[in-house]
Amino acid sequence: MNSLIYNARMALRDVMEVNIFSQGNDKVYLTVFPDLVWEGSGDRQSEKVVRNVIDRLHDMDLDVDGGESAVTTLLDSGSVEIIRKAA
Repeated sequence: MNSLIYNARMALRDVMEVNIFSQGNDKVYLTVFPDLVWEGSGDRQSEKVVRNVIDRLHDMDLDVDGGESAVTTLLDSGSVEIIRKAA
């Protein structure tokens, strides 16, 4: 298994609002489900969930391609590439 996809899945193993996938190449992608509910709350807090997902990736020395624009892409139900953090 690709170590990038493995690390991404480990970083986000407790987050149910995401989908991590590969299209058969060495690139790994992330999508976030559009109707997010923050745990313990009935309110939609999509941006907080997306930022939490990105922070968890950072903890595993991973990042999303596109920086801040990736947040908007994920909020619009798009997918972004997961990349290794630059040293």
